Amino acid sequence: MKHSSLYIFVLMLAAACTPSVPKQYIQPDEMEDILFDYHVAQAMSKTTGSGDYEYNKQLYIDAVLKKYGISEADFDSSLVYYYTRADKFRDIYAHVSERLNEEAKLLGASVGDISRYSQYSATGDTANIWSGISDALLIPRPTQNRVDFTIKVDTTFHLGDSFMFQFMTEYLYQSGSKDAVVCIVTKYEGDSIIQTTNHVSVSGLSQIRVPANREKLLKEMRGFIYLNDGGDISETRKMMYISQLQLIRFHSKEILKVDETAKKDSAQADSMQRVNNPGGTMPDTLRRRIIGRRQGGTPLPPSAGAGIHRVDARPLEFKERR
Repeated sequence: MKHSSLYIFVLMLAAACTPSVPKQYIQPDEMEDILFDYHVAQAMSKTTGSGDYEYNKQLYIDAVLKKYGISEADFDSSLVYYYTRADKFRDIYAHVSERLNEEAKLLGASVGDISRYSQYSATGDTANIWSGISDALLIPRPTQNRVDFTIKVDTTFHLGDSFMFQFMTEYLYQSGSKDAVVCIVTKYEGDSIIQTTNHVSVSGLSQIRVPANREKLLKEMRGFIYLNDGGDISETRKMMYISQLQLIRFHSKEILKVDETAKKDSAQADSMQRVNNPGGTMPDTLRRRIIGRRQGGTPLPPSAGAGIHRVDARPLEFKERR
C-alpha cells in the first residue's frame, strides 16, 4: 500500500512539474487543428481565380476562426505566447505538416521531388546526404531567425559532383513581406569559393541548386536559411516552418565513365606487361652477354671495323712451308 501511494505521489509531482499552456491561450491540440484548417484555407483562397487574393484569403481565415469560436485577437495572442516556446510550437507544426502531406496524397496530389529522393541513402550516384535537423521553426527575431549547417566532405565526394538543397515551407504571416534567404557556400581545392543564394517567398517546395565543378575537388560545404522581418518590426504573427530538409548529391556519370575507362586501360596495360615479361626486366649486362653469342655459346664473328677485342675463338691452323 505504501508503494502504491508513493507511485501516485511521484506521478502527481511529475504532472505538476510539466509545463502547461495557460487557459487564456489556445491549447496545443486545438492549435494544431486550427493551423491545419488555416493552411487549407490559404490553399483554397488561391484556387478561387476571381477577385482580390488577399481579400479572399481573409474571408477563408475568418471562416476558420469562426468554426472554432475564437477571435483573431485570441489567435494572435496565442501565437505570441508560442513564439517564446519555439520547441513546443515546432512539435505542433510537425503534426500539421504531416497532416497536410497526407491530405494532399488523399486528394491525388503528386508525391513531388521531396518524396522522390527520400528513398536514396548516403551512397550511390544519387544520394541524400543530409544528416542535420529534420525541421525548424523560424521567427524573425535574433537567435530564432536562422538555421546554420555544415556538410562533412569525405571520399564519397567525386570530381564533378552537383547538389540540390530542398525543403518544404509553410508561412504564417499577418503583415510584412515574406522573404527567407537560402545560402550555400562551397569551397574547392586551391581555396576557391562559390556562393549560391536564393530567396524563398511562398509556401511549398523550395530548391536551390549548386552546379558541378569539373576542375577542382570539393573541400567544404556550409550554408544557412535566414528569415527576414520583411521591414515590419511589429509583434504581428510572422513565422516560417521548414520541414523535410534534404541535400541531394549527384555524381557526374560522364566523369565517372571516363575515370572507370582510364582504370580499365591502366589495368589491362599492366596485365599485358606482366604476361610478355613474366620475369621482369632483364639486367642490361646479362642482355649484352646473351646478344653477343650464338646459340651454344660460340662468340659471334667480328663485324667490319670491329675493335681488336673482338676475337674469333676458333683454333688457328698453321700450314707447313714447302
